[in-house]
Amino acid sequence: MLTKPRISKALFCGASFMIFMLAGLPQLFAAGEDKVLARIGSETVTEQDLNEMSNAVPERFRQYYMTPEGRQKTLDYIVNIYVLAAEAEKQGLDKAPDASRLLQFTKKDLLARLYLEKMTKDLPGPTEADGRAYYDNNKAQYTTPESVHLHHVLVKTEKEAKDVLARLKKGEKLADVASQVSICPSRVKGGNLEWLPRGSLVKEIEDVAFTTKNGEIVGPVKSKFGYHVLLVEEKKPAQESSFDQVKDYIIEQLKFQKQQEQYEQMAEQLRKKMNVQVTAEAPPVPAAPAAPAAGPTAGPKN
Repeated sequence: MLTKPRISKALFCGASFMIFMLAGLPQLFAAGEDKVLARIGSETVTEQDLNEMSNAVPERFRQYYMTPEGRQKTLDYIVNIYVLAAEAEKQGLDKAPDASRLLQFTKKDLLARLYLEKMTKDLPGPTEADGRAYYDNNKAQYTTPESVHLHHVLVKTEKEAKDVLARLKKGEKLADVASQVSICPSRVKGGNLEWLPRGSLVKEIEDVAFTTKNGEIVGPVKSKFGYHVLLVEEKKPAQESSFDQVKDYIIEQLKFQKQQEQYEQMAEQLRKKMNVQVTAEAPPVPAAPAAPAAGPTAGPKN
């Protein structure tokens, strides 16, 4: 008797990625001679399979998948899927209830994508003028806020913070001190908090960090997490991306929005045609068990 399998997040994410990669599947049905790149038992992975998997990737990512390294990783991914699936079938996992439901849904999801591909392939795409208009009306989306590269040591008491400052004045490196005494998870990186945009820090830290000169050490700074000794490595002013820098992304985004609108219209028409009745609202997410009290964190807002 088969035991009920637990479908891991890793495999489910892999399946989702496969569905995403197969968005361009209609092209796979083209006939012709095809070079075999890999054999898995009686099955093969061909050059056409590899090309179509790469072509199915959105344009903004496609350049990587067309490199030798990207193509090799894609081929490795396809082969891995084949061998994992073959072993799963060998163990009978495709017959288990959870897997059967997921396979049924995956089939319906793929058929829906094929239908959408067929119905939207001639849909006119957004123009550069459309992209420019969107950019002009949403410039705030393409502005990187002022940011700071910050390091810190977090301790429980003001006395401990002053002891940290004394050690730093004697020449010890902040990274070394942080790894020894900091109670922040960043201690494993020597207190390095990386680049943080304005608005992502608690007010007490932010007020000091953005008014301190590059290279200066300041403290103790009190926050709800404890006492901080800060090193401001560098600051960057807010920067606005030009239209040319984000044009391709905007065009791709507008194309997706247009396809989404078409999808919703088609789905609504088919719902009416098939007299679909939703008989109950989706239930709320089950309450998660209470988590243990969290320890101090680095300082971004909760």
